[in-house]
Amino acid sequence: MDIEALFMDHKSTKNRQLIFRYFLTIFLIASAVVIGVVAGFYYNERWDYLGRLKVEERASVMLAMALISNNLSEIVSDIRFLSQQNELIHMLDQEDSKTIYKDLLVNEYLEFSRQKKKYDQIRFLDSEGMEKVRVNFNSGVPVIVSDKALQSKRMRYYFKDTMALAQNEIFISPFDLNIEHGKIEEPFKPMIRFGLPVFDSKNQKRGAVILNYLGDRLIKDLKAGSKIAPGKFMLVNSDGYWLCSPNADDEWGFMFPEKTNRKFSTDFPDAWHQIHGSQTTQIKNKNGLFTSTTVYPIPEPFKSSSGSANAFGNSRKKFEGDSYLWKVISHVPAKTLHEKMRQLQKALLLLVAILLLVLGIISWIIARDMVQRKAYQKALYHSANFDKLTNLPNRALFHDRLNQTLKQSERYQRKFALLFIDLDGFKSVNDTMGHDAGDGLLAQTAQRLLDCVRGADTVARMGGDEFTVILSTITSPDDAKTVAKKIIESISKPFEIEHHKTKIGASIGISIFPEHGRDINTLLKNADDAMYATKKAGKNDFKVSSI
Repeated sequence: MDIEALFMDHKSTKNRQLIFRYFLTIFLIASAVVIGVVAGFYYNERWDYLGRLKVEERASVMLAMALISNNLSEIVSDIRFLSQQNELIHMLDQEDSKTIYKDLLVNEYLEFSRQKKKYDQIRFLDSEGMEKVRVNFNSGVPVIVSDKALQSKRMRYYFKDTMALAQNEIFISPFDLNIEHGKIEEPFKPMIRFGLPVFDSKNQKRGAVILNYLGDRLIKDLKAGSKIAPGKFMLVNSDGYWLCSPNADDEWGFMFPEKTNRKFSTDFPDAWHQIHGSQTTQIKNKNGLFTSTTVYPIPEPFKSSSGSANAFGNSRKKFEGDSYLWKVISHVPAKTLHEKMRQLQKALLLLVAILLLVLGIISWIIARDMVQRKAYQKALYHSANFDKLTNLPNRALFHDRLNQTLKQSERYQRKFALLFIDLDGFKSVNDTMGHDAGDGLLAQTAQRLLDCVRGADTVARMGGDEFTVILSTITSPDDAKTVAKKIIESISKPFEIEHHKTKIGASIGISIFPEHGRDINTLLKNADDAMYATKKAGKNDFKVSSI
């Protein structure tokens, strides 16, 4: 089953109900807290306006922090998913099929960009920094970049810093402006780059997946949430530069030599001294009320660097853990404080509505993303453990279930049977009718096998036209023979393939625990040997291991 299809299943009625249930729980709990606090303000008139304003500002910055953290968590989930795609690993491992898997990978990236709508570029770079696959979001119309237009990024800091990482470490760039062709792109395009080194099946580092996250999405969400709060919302980096400011001219000073003094820390040095040294703080001084909290975008095992405004420059320094941070700041100017004092009663009534609206937005986003992440986890599990064509357990999951059945049978001293099935005549269908017809035949065969066994039994595809069946409990070998006869009878019936009827058979080998083995390898070998004995004896029949 396609991973994207499974992921999109979050739009189903069941998942919509789950999203609403999570939303309702989060919203009601958060709303109860907010309403309780505001009600306390209302019934205690000795609390002055400043006390209420402080609470409101704290809630605003904490909600902004939650939104940032939630977005970063989803991006991390996305890049881990992209780095583990089968198409990518196969492209690296199988040189003779490299073009086929590259085409599959390109289409996966294209669909991913179309669905996510938040990444300006999705790229895979080889170990030399050359782009091998790139999809550009192209203002909402994703396009595949041709091979001729792919560029070398080996001198870019984000590639060098990503390739220096160990397995499972993630690089996150500074929040800065995109650079194209050696210049800052205009109009400005705020960007955060995420990088994850990619290892092939031999555990060799072969390149990196790079995501260019459109930072304006995050800024717009933060500004939208902050508009209904009295303070002026700001996002400041660890050096005191504005990433988001009420005055757009103040932003991104570190990217421009002529604006290096345009910093929050320059305009408000007293406030910055306390904000920079505290995890969460609230300060009232001659410039007004400042409320701040700290966001750490790179918890372990993330790595980051200071980046470089020079397109081909090196990162000036490296960050790890809590050494890289952003400050979410809300500023209520002194003039606003004096004006608001006269509007205390109106503000108090409005406060409940404001906070509930903000909580509703954030609660819905969090609830939706919780279900979305679960859908991706389910999709990843399904992709790793089930055959894409037949939707049956694959070889890895089959071995796991066989091991579980063996342990249960040993513990409770009961029998189980293993059937090894090889289709007779399948190759001729493939040769005469084509691979699509063969795939259709395999899919129908899988369903017929499922119809022949119980719900507690396991049917798996081992590869090609080979299948296995685990009969989890039997009382005697006759039970396995009965199922084998049923399977042969079912498989021998004509198949309707592309408006043509065709017939095949099935050769089956059977091994019984514990008579034919007390370990997995022995049981598999004996069942396989019995199957080959069946083929030699004339096919379309079954034999029980003679060992």
